[in-house]
Amino acid sequence: MKENILNLDETQLSDYLQLLDQPRYRTRQIMKGIYVKNYEEFSRFSDLPKALRAELDTTFLLRSFTLEDQIVSPKDDTTKFLWKLNDGMMIESVIIYEGKRTTFCISSQVGCALDCKFCATGRMGLLRNLTSGEIVEQVLLMKKLSRQPVTNIVFMGMGEPLLNYDAVIRAADLISDPEGLCISRKKITISTSGIVKNIRRLADEQQPYSLAISLNAVDQTTRERIMPIARKYPLGELLEAARYYTRKTGKRITFEYVLMDGLNSGEQDAHRLLKITRGIPSKINIIPCNSDDPLYAPPPDEKVLAFDQIVNGAERTITVRNRKGWDIQAACGQLYAGNRRKSKQKTFIESIPIKQ
Repeated sequence: MKENILNLDETQLSDYLQLLDQPRYRTRQIMKGIYVKNYEEFSRFSDLPKALRAELDTTFLLRSFTLEDQIVSPKDDTTKFLWKLNDGMMIESVIIYEGKRTTFCISSQVGCALDCKFCATGRMGLLRNLTSGEIVEQVLLMKKLSRQPVTNIVFMGMGEPLLNYDAVIRAADLISDPEGLCISRKKITISTSGIVKNIRRLADEQQPYSLAISLNAVDQTTRERIMPIARKYPLGELLEAARYYTRKTGKRITFEYVLMDGLNSGEQDAHRLLKITRGIPSKINIIPCNSDDPLYAPPPDEKVLAFDQIVNGAERTITVRNRKGWDIQAACGQLYAGNRRKSKQKTFIESIPIKQ
């Protein structure tokens, strides 16, 4: 089977070309064709000799995905994609538009092992890790389909990024490479449900990317109920890892807090959230839950507002995020699950045409 050329960084590509007795400048020509011009076929690399184009085509894949399904929100143009991988497995990616800000939300695994109760991906279980090339390919494909240039990358799609640590960091390096996609490292956020050992590893390695931690509860019992990973990495250990990270890197963390009615959205929860994050340089993103499970429904607007006012009253940095893509079920795993249900029922899937 051909290797995905997107798995190669600049050094590896240079080493490969050296074996072919190609001049050094060929590396930059190929990198430019892949990441800047976003070519999807080696035949498009007109600045390369025909023999080299043929060699690359014989040895490597330049694209390994096909578009299985696509949904566009009529409310805000949030666009969700379901990609079929080279082995037939499927993953999701999302484009989120907010004024001049365009965020690509990308997956790091096929499925997820963590079984967070409000997340549709957790019901899939973990099928496999994505390669760094498969992670990068999501960005390249959405770059071509997006109505405006990407400004932010978030590893908040399917999977737990810090359980595919090496591939995620390698992909982020390619995405931010000046000879690659050249997206600012400050605009790339890696999210985690709380893999303590790898939060510390990020700090020890001084990785330049932003960190977001899905907190979602203010006490151990509730967190275990909705996020089973808390049994392995208790809330106290997670918060200590967050403190370690901020001390070691000098950077601020984002705490993601998904509001679920009757579980974690009361006024006492808001006060407790302030207490447990006090002293940790951070901002707090409050997100009404986007789940298709009635057990994890979002609270009514007045409860969201009350929660917001308590945290804002303490002069903490807080953002209440709109539920982008709610109308198209753009939360992690929902398009995959819906597509699987349709497949099992042998009904026809009518894909929305790609905007050119």
